Amino acid sequence: MNVSGLLRLQSVFQQHMLGAADATPLLAGSAERRALGLGIYANAYRQRLVEALADAFAKTRALLGAEAFEAAALHYINEHPPTTRSLRWFGAGFALHLRGALPAQASIAEMAQLDWALRQAFDGPDAPVLVAADLADLPPQAWATLRLTPVPTLQLLRFEHNTVALWQALDEAAPAPAIERGAVAVDWLVWRKQLQPHFRSLHPVEAALLRAMQGGVGFATACEQAQAEAEEDCTNHIGGGLRQWLEDGVLSAVVIPPAAAG
Repeated sequence: MNVSGLLRLQSVFQQHMLGAADATPLLAGSAERRALGLGIYANAYRQRLVEALADAFAKTRALLGAEAFEAAALHYINEHPPTTRSLRWFGAGFALHLRGALPAQASIAEMAQLDWALRQAFDGPDAPVLVAADLADLPPQAWATLRLTPVPTLQLLRFEHNTVALWQALDEAAPAPAIERGAVAVDWLVWRKQLQPHFRSLHPVEAALLRAMQGGVGFATACEQAQAEAEEDCTNHIGGGLRQWLEDGVLSAVVIPPAAAG
């Protein structure tokens, strides 16, 4: 068999594992034997994918229930089969899938968002962390144009439900509170500090600042954007937020344009 023929066989076999093709005609033996043999491979492959999702979304599985989670996972596998060699990224679209598949259970999708964000923070890329001394000697004129770069593990989430309280109860094996939708959505920060993922709630001004900074704008511009969104004076929140970021280790670098550095 030449290379192109082998690749075609491998492709058909792969598609059979994903339920997108029928590879039984390629095998010898009775139809029953061929279907049974390939079925074993297909079921085992799909089960490994379900297990990978269950590992990445442990709290989501606990909240949804094992049977319902497996059904949702199998549906996700059918709609979004793996496209990379590593299963590390296989669950990247699972939260969005759950939001569409379970529109009446938005809290499930939020839990999946939190599960995935914490997984990303845990093994995300390393980066230097700014401390107060790194900003202490900056010339005053630099603040008009400098950019503060968040650490690469920083993520911003917004939840409408008591998702974090549910996550914490599940993590502590405590009775979970009833799922409730809050009066307003709450912004949450997820990042890795030293070797552990962390999360905490954010004031709207702090969230607006971090969103702008993630977008690459200068700190002064981020402050202007946050002030434009706010219904109050932001001065205290901006100063307090900056101090808290240094304490939490969520800033990685300060970038000063050459004209401002002089």
